[in-house]
Amino acid sequence: VGLLGAALAAGSTSLMLYSANARGYSLVVALFLSLLLIADRLRIGARGSDFVAFAVIGALGTYTIPVMLYPLGVVATWLLLAAYRVSDERRRRLIVGTLLAGASAALLALVLYLPIIRSAGLQALTGNSFVRPTPWPAFLADLPRHAAETLLVWTDPLPWWSAPLLLVLALIGGWRGDRPDRPSLLLATTVWCGALLGATHRVPFVRVWLFLLPLFHLAIARGLVRVASRTRATALMASPLTAATITAAMTAIALLGDSVRASDDTGVFPAARDVTARLASELRPGDRVLAPIPTNGPLLYYFGARGLDTALLTTPPERTRRAWLVLEPARGRTLQWAVTVGMIDPAVYDQPALILQRPDVEIWRSEKR
Repeated sequence: VGLLGAALAAGSTSLMLYSANARGYSLVVALFLSLLLIADRLRIGARGSDFVAFAVIGALGTYTIPVMLYPLGVVATWLLLAAYRVSDERRRRLIVGTLLAGASAALLALVLYLPIIRSAGLQALTGNSFVRPTPWPAFLADLPRHAAETLLVWTDPLPWWSAPLLLVLALIGGWRGDRPDRPSLLLATTVWCGALLGATHRVPFVRVWLFLLPLFHLAIARGLVRVASRTRATALMASPLTAATITAAMTAIALLGDSVRASDDTGVFPAARDVTARLASELRPGDRVLAPIPTNGPLLYYFGARGLDTALLTTPPERTRRAWLVLEPARGRTLQWAVTVGMIDPAVYDQPALILQRPDVEIWRSEKR
């Protein structure tokens, strides 16, 4: 199961993508798996040094990205569930140690975040637009789409039609027909992540669940072994050669299909270089380039690379004399959309003039009234 799970992980588009783009998500995956190993050791025999390691790893993960709150809570919940499978004395030690380690991780992470909080305020972490709650009807309506999108991302680079099959294999692998001494990791994940989702009622980015992807791969692997055990293919499925073949096949599909660069999971804007070249001779002091996420990030990079003033992407409204809208119609980012979401106010600016129109990008210019 371990070999097959590793083979699936080696060819995963998401794991390759986030191991290369330096956003910290692959660190969170590694720290989560480390926490699981420490937690299993604590379940067997709680030691103070292991609780210290638990707290330090949890703090470092939270400092890397605040979404470490999800995997850290999953492991802590799993440990608390494990406490009810041991003797009374060990149970007390395990519960108290887990709670203290979790609190210590939070306190240490807060200390690490102090420079950011002092300069930008706590609101930068807790009140930004990516974590702000959404109305309950919109939140509930978005959950099925989010679940389907997550499954497709997790099974990339394999074709979309393989996603239901892999999900079935994962369910077979995740089914607990026996009663092992370990509590259910699926139950711990459901309880903690469900509670966080309910508390925030905000559907997160799909990449937030990346820490669970290796476990999904292991569940698929266990499902493959269980299915093979009912046939004559048990020895073949358990062979290291099979794992190597799966690795080679998945990485070949990923490389030939260019799945990593084609992924828009983190937000891409392929036209950024061309847009920068088009605007280079047009921009003047007092201009403001209005570009929504994820368009603004690549533009910031190419503005800097070309020697343009990157402050033009954030010119304050009171100092803005002319606005340039950079929109992606393929994403539904049209001029009407920009007006609807308040990106540009028709009462403040004249009717925008179309400067560039392509299937992948539009540039509009508008003078202040």
